[in-house]
Amino acid sequence: MSTTRLVGRMIRRAQEARKSADANLSTGLFNLACISAYQFVQLMIKARIIERTKTEPRAKGLMELLKALGEALDRREEVAKFLEELKEEIEFVEELYRRSRKDPSSCTREEVERLVMIVDSIVDFVEEMVERAGPA
Repeated sequence: MSTTRLVGRMIRRAQEARKSADANLSTGLFNLACISAYQFVQLMIKARIIERTKTEPRAKGLMELLKALGEALDRREEVAKFLEELKEEIEFVEELYRRSRKDPSSCTREEVERLVMIVDSIVDFVEEMVERAGPA
């Protein structure tokens, strides 16, 4: 499969995960909403890394993935600043995601709403950075 097709497929899966997060949130399935929202942000970052490097990143957590994207786009300083500004929020996302996977019914509506807001802001930042970096 070509890199372009793979990236397109990953972005579509990410968008489906984001829609699933909203649907799960609205029906009270908070843990599933959390997992879907996390998949959304993770897939979007990975897709943009693959788009630039033609290889799948080894990084797992959001901070590592964002650093890898900064490397791929040659935007290390921008990413470092963003990570510093959102450090607590990213740690919250990671912790809530871990908790949602380990303990069903452990997430509240308020926590997941906060998580969704954070992952949306991360993806907005990623897309803005990709746009400013120009074509791959």
